[in-house]
Amino acid sequence: MLLAGVAFLGALVGSFPVGWSGLVAWISGRADGTVSQILGQVRVPRVVATIFCGGALGLAGPLLQGAFRTPLADSYLLGLAGLGALFAVTLQGMGMAGFGAPTLASFGALVAVWLVNVLTSEGSAERRALVGVALAAVSLAGLSLALALGSSVGGAGVVGWVVGDFYARSWPQVLAMLPLGAPAVVLALLCGRLLNLLQLGDDVSGNLGLNPRVTRAALTSLAAVLTGVAVGTAGLLGFVGLLAAGAARGVMGTDNRRLLPAAFLIGALAVALSDVLGRVLLAPNELPAGAFTTVLGGLYLVKLARSAA
Repeated sequence: MLLAGVAFLGALVGSFPVGWSGLVAWISGRADGTVSQILGQVRVPRVVATIFCGGALGLAGPLLQGAFRTPLADSYLLGLAGLGALFAVTLQGMGMAGFGAPTLASFGALVAVWLVNVLTSEGSAERRALVGVALAAVSLAGLSLALALGSSVGGAGVVGWVVGDFYARSWPQVLAMLPLGAPAVVLALLCGRLLNLLQLGDDVSGNLGLNPRVTRAALTSLAAVLTGVAVGTAGLLGFVGLLAAGAARGVMGTDNRRLLPAAFLIGALAVALSDVLGRVLLAPNELPAGAFTTVLGGLYLVKLARSAA
């Protein structure tokens, strides 16, 4: 219900305000040309993009946390998002834009998963987190350098990649997400039982017929694709998976069959609400949605650290 309310609000607010009557007229096909253009080509696809990107990142959070068995795992913290953005920007600048930013970012995120696994092997969750933080920092530095050297394409600026936003996102960007994003979301929602078994430990889950290593690799790869789709569409939206997984766990408990759909909805709500806030706080200027998610996620990370201490 909250997500639906924020979605409707996202269609109404902006530099050209649209009232409820205009929205109803557009839904019924009776809106004038200006309102139809604004809602059909600007506002509605932007809202759809925020919901899909937020939901994908929300699902990536519990997938990574379940695979690495730590509540600190997140695609932003572990460098998946940063390396995905770096690959998308760099490879597009090298003439590979035809593959699409979501595909290129997904490839970068998969490389990040491989690097974390190689550098930590069977190390502790804390070691994985430290390697991921280092990888995220290096990726962010490389991304800033690539953008400063003019490797970005399509007019994307530093803010649009380093701090994600949804400015000028329309149906072409939404449609570009679907080939990878839609199957990945469906598969992720079906992984609740696998995550539940993995939480029992490698020995117990192995005795129950699960191959922990293969399952862990599949779950982290799926999280990488989800992250890449979101990053390739909107840039870096920090800590969405961490927030969504923590909030969903507090509401739904630890059963991943219920936690995963809740994480999708909460992630979508967080990003959609951040985008709306970015449009209204300093209107007609816009603030990037990623700034809000990063601030909230950073505060939540501090809370987790204090709880662990």
